[in-house]
This record gives sequence, structure tokens and C-alpha cells, in this order.
Amino acid sequence: MSFPTLLGAAQRTYSAVIRSALADTGYADMPFAGYWITGFLASGVPGLQDLASRLTVSKQATSRIIDVLVKRGYCVRTSDPTDRRRMTLVLTDRGRAAAREIRRAIERLNEDLAARVATGDIAATRATLATLVAMGREARLRNASAGEPTR
Repeated sequence: MSFPTLLGAAQRTYSAVIRSALADTGYADMPFAGYWITGFLASGVPGLQDLASRLTVSKQATSRIIDVLVKRGYCVRTSDPTDRRRMTLVLTDRGRAAAREIRRAIERLNEDLAARVATGDIAATRATLATLVAMGREARLRNASAGEPTR
């Protein structure tokens, strides 16, 4: 399998495990990709622009997912006290409970992975992926400075 195919399949594995855990614990209405946003919010990423850059999708697409999360009671929008033009997202009790389930699902999958793969191999894979992510950020910055549209 090619590297991009493996990356996509690995992400789908995490997504399937998370979606299953959410469905089993009463959060089946979490929108697709909403669990990534919920996880980012739980780790302290508060704003739309920050979320969009982490997801590498447009602010509009991120905003649509957030609209659903707000409507379903996972988070609320509040005005940023330091800049009234910016909105801050805050998880509700429901959102924090869903984030705990997401974290548990990821931890279980990581533990299963660690039981099957040597620790050094996992560390090398993590380093490789971090480098690949950094390369993508560098390319987006180059494109932005050249005036090309970015996601």
C-alpha cells in the first residue's frame, strides 16, 4: 500500500473506533469530524481559525460543523473578551463528557497498538508523521506568502 493510502486507512481506523465509542455511550448524534473539533476544544484550542488550521479545512466548513455541535449541545460560542470580533468556543458538560469518551477510545486503541508494535517503531512513526505535518505547514505558508489560496 502507498503511504497516503496507509495514512487514510489509519485515520479511518481511529474514526471508526471513536464513532463506535460515542454511539455506545449516548453521543451517536456527534457529526462526522465533530469529534476532532471536540477533542481540540478539550485540549484548549478555542477559536474557529485555530480549529480550521488544525483540521486543514476552510473556516466555512469548520463553522458548519461547529453550528451542528452548538445546536446539539456539545459547545457554546462566546465573545472573546480580548477581541469582540472573535468568537471563542467552550465545551458544555455534554461536550466535556463526549471528549472524555473520545479520549478513552483513543487511549484504548493506542494501548492495543502498543501491544502489537514495538515502542521504537511507534516512536519512529510518530516522528515521521510529525515531520510530514510540518512539511505541509511549510508548504501552506509558502503558498500563502506567494498569494496562493490556502485551505
